[in-house]
Amino acid sequence: MAFPKESVEEVRARTDIAALIGQTVALKRNGSALVGLCPFHNEKSPSFNVIPHKGFFHCFGCGTSGDAITFVMKTRGLTFVEAVKDLAQAAGVTLPERDLTPEEKARATARQDLYTVCESACALFVKTLLVLPEGKPGRDYLEKRGVTTETAQKYRIGFAPDGWDRLDRHLRTQRIPPQLGVQAGLLKRRETRGPGDEGVYDVFRNRLIFPILDDRDRPIAFGGRLLPDPPGAPPGKDPGPKYLNSPESPIYKKGEVLYGLSWARAQAQRKGRLILVEGYFDAVSLWQAGFGEAVATCGTALTERHVERIQSHTRKVYALFDSDAAGLRAAQKSLPLLQAAQISAFRLDLGASKDPDEYIQRNGAAAFETLLGAGEDLIQMVVRRIVEEEGRDSAAKDRVLNRAVEFLRDLPSVGVRETATLYVAGLLNLRADEVRARAFPSGGRSIESAESARTPAPERWVPPKELSHLLWALIRRPQDVWPLLANIDPDWICEREDVLAAMHRLGTGAPFADVVGDLDTTAPDLARTLRAIAAIEGTIKEEDAIITATDVILRMERTAVEAKIREQSAMIAACGKSGDKSSYRDNLIALSGLNARRQEINAALSRLPRPSRPLRDT
Repeated sequence: MAFPKESVEEVRARTDIAALIGQTVALKRNGSALVGLCPFHNEKSPSFNVIPHKGFFHCFGCGTSGDAITFVMKTRGLTFVEAVKDLAQAAGVTLPERDLTPEEKARATARQDLYTVCESACALFVKTLLVLPEGKPGRDYLEKRGVTTETAQKYRIGFAPDGWDRLDRHLRTQRIPPQLGVQAGLLKRRETRGPGDEGVYDVFRNRLIFPILDDRDRPIAFGGRLLPDPPGAPPGKDPGPKYLNSPESPIYKKGEVLYGLSWARAQAQRKGRLILVEGYFDAVSLWQAGFGEAVATCGTALTERHVERIQSHTRKVYALFDSDAAGLRAAQKSLPLLQAAQISAFRLDLGASKDPDEYIQRNGAAAFETLLGAGEDLIQMVVRRIVEEEGRDSAAKDRVLNRAVEFLRDLPSVGVRETATLYVAGLLNLRADEVRARAFPSGGRSIESAESARTPAPERWVPPKELSHLLWALIRRPQDVWPLLANIDPDWICEREDVLAAMHRLGTGAPFADVVGDLDTTAPDLARTLRAIAAIEGTIKEEDAIITATDVILRMERTAVEAKIREQSAMIAACGKSGDKSSYRDNLIALSGLNARRQEINAALSRLPRPSRPLRDT
């Protein structure tokens, strides 16, 4: 789906970027800018700048920059279309869209209906836990587990009391038909039912309810934790599994969703790490203890889509896999996915504690932070566990190698494979060549040449210092600076056509936000550079922009004149050798004119007032 350019520009113009970012980052005034700690990397001194009157942000620490749309995409993990829609709704902008086909309308309506039923169910579960008498077992259990009311409210934890039709009756009062509850996985159909009987019953009963939210904080599925029977309760029917999870639906794909990511996103970006746990309670308990970067998979193994979601927020993961054989298998399956995404993976050993919740209850948050600092590299953990299971004696070496080489072959990076190969060799007291020969009989080294042949990512464009100063002056005072640029040779300025085009747009009145917004898709390196230059505040007075621009233009012209002087001098020397007196005389005249112009430029530079403060480099 594409929106008209003017509609996107209106969204940018009507969004208060300072208020938007201020919801996530504590900002303080610094001249015409606002500064704070960058949400995209860990820093102690604020280098994150918001320039409200230009409608963009830029971090001088990590180089991240963008507008309001970019910020929402990065902090909430939304697509461009989703971010524009969210901001448009908040700003009261109507986005024209093409007419949908009947099939598309039907799908959109069906999805919206599922969002409605999930939101309605979530509201009932939360109200039951926090307010109603039927929620007392849930409140008592949370208190026993040390979960505060504030934490429960943040995660929208709810409770479904024992009973077969409480949710069904609630949905009917909301005019939500039972079939929608069935599609959302909240209701089930009875195997036998009479004519006209809807024949449905509640799926979640006597369970704490953990809503699973999407990137826009909408409930899309649920996880239910069975409450233990109270002491002295008579034995009854099997209540079902300890944890019960919603099935997949048109709005919920468990292989794409990480529980708690909407809450963990900001902390993960700030701390540069993400803690991957198995259960809902683990993520909630870690958040309450100060580790807001914790997320959980929703009852499934880590998938490639999960890793993509992680990669957009951090490149370091601490995974709390179990120490048993199942945990080893999970680690072996996850590691290639994480390595392929260039994510460093570590494992935590919780010792006698069965989960992070129990560990923190026993040892406290400070001990858990220390544990994170001592996390074991996941590659070494996998290799070590294989050796521990098979043994170190001579008879076990073949078995260890057979298992280890399969693991080595799955690793996507040559460097990582080599590190793991050396680790295997060290543990087994073998030469690395022996392990390589076993793992890569056809010659694993050849992979290096294939990998090195990949086209490297383009480097970030850094303009010359004088061009940076000229761009700064043009951005600050386009109405004064553009007349100085309109008639000069563009070759003096830059070889990049997109730079010249951006300067032309800025000089002829295009809003800065629109110019860099368009460049985000066509030339992101230039967009970042322009935002970095525009974010420089308090280094030179804006009234000195004309002086700065004039100074830079004269210096650029002098550089071009000096290049021509060298060229003319070479031609004169060639004419002297060839005896071409006519050309020799013409070149002497041209050289004299160039030297005269250089003297004029030097004189003009010497007369030019100095700016009150020199402009620092970008």
